[in-house]
Amino acid sequence: MAKGVVCEVLNAKGWRSIGVDDYLTLRETGGRCLECKEPIRAHKRSVNGMAAHFEHRRRNPKCSLSDGRSLS
Repeated sequence: MAKGVVCEVLNAKGWRSIGVDDYLTLRETGGRCLECKEPIRAHKRSVNGMAAHFEHRRRNPKCSLSDGRSLS
C-alpha cells in the first residue's frame, strides 16, 4: 500500500504541507493526512532501508494512503 511522504500541519497561518524529513527535523506534531485529513504518525528511515514515511494512526480503508493496519 502507498505510504505518504507529505502531510499537513497547523501553524498560525492555517494548514500547510510539509515533507516527512522536515516534519521529523522540526519535531512537528499533530500532522494529518493530505487526502482524508485523519491523524498520522511519522516514521524515520530505518536501518533495513525503508524510507521515512507517514502512516495513519488508525487504518482508513477509504484512503488510498492508508496501509490498512491500525497503529493505535
